[in-house]
Amino acid sequence: MSPHSSLEAALTDASPALLGYFLRRVDPAEDAADLVSETMAAAWRVEKRMPIEPDTARMWLFGVARHVLRNHERGTRRRDALAERLRLAIATAPPPPETEATAEIRAAVRALPIHLAELIRLVHWDGFSIEEASVHLGISASAARTRHQRAKELLREALAGVPR
Repeated sequence: MSPHSSLEAALTDASPALLGYFLRRVDPAEDAADLVSETMAAAWRVEKRMPIEPDTARMWLFGVARHVLRNHERGTRRRDALAERLRLAIATAPPPPETEATAEIRAAVRALPIHLAELIRLVHWDGFSIEEASVHLGISASAARTRHQRAKELLREALAGVPR
């Protein structure tokens, strides 16, 4: 029996038990299937370390699964901590001043065709250059400059009567 077929057999035999292992330890249940897949991928990467004897190989796979679970838990803790820091930053940040003029500008940008509105947001609100925005949008810099000019014309027309 080749090493590959040994690992395939061990994975086939242990897959239902590995799924149960993760189902009892993670929420939501969809994560369990992903973790079984990660365990399989990790086992393939270190296949040469797998014991030959089937019972020992099964225990080895559960050791790999335990390592995958620990990585998942660390990632979940980091993600949750980051989300909490972001919630706190948002809760304590003062809202930007909303004047009648800024409300009109936002409405005018929303009224633009989607591709023009996003270009305006990237350049004027997010601080990208037109060339950087073109990369983000997957268009040429020349097309971005042309679209930017068109968007500015449409905004001038829409905002012609708005006091500044």
